[in-house]
Amino acid sequence: MADPHKQMINEALALARMYWGYSQQEMADALGMSQAMVSEIERGTKSVTLETLDRYAVALGVKKSQLMFFAEEIEGQGPVRKGRLIVADAALRVLRKLKPVEPVDAETV
Repeated sequence: MADPHKQMINEALALARMYWGYSQQEMADALGMSQAMVSEIERGTKSVTLETLDRYAVALGVKKSQLMFFAEEIEGQGPVRKGRLIVADAALRVLRKLKPVEPVDAETV
């Protein structure tokens, strides 16, 4: 049986991908890997390496530490099931904090 703490990062990456509106194929393209690999990572059948975490952070425009923090925050929340996104209110608040802020044009302010 897989370590549930290690699987939290897999689930967090899946939730972050869905929150930012990427399909698995779009995420795979952004990460430079196959859609099958993204699927295996999200299901927890492939471990997340630091290199993979780096790629996700760059693709999502967040820091690796923010992804790790998010993984810790969703621990104990209901798992993501294929075809459904179940996110607790606390997880949504954390995702909103992680969402990249678009720069404000000084001329329009």
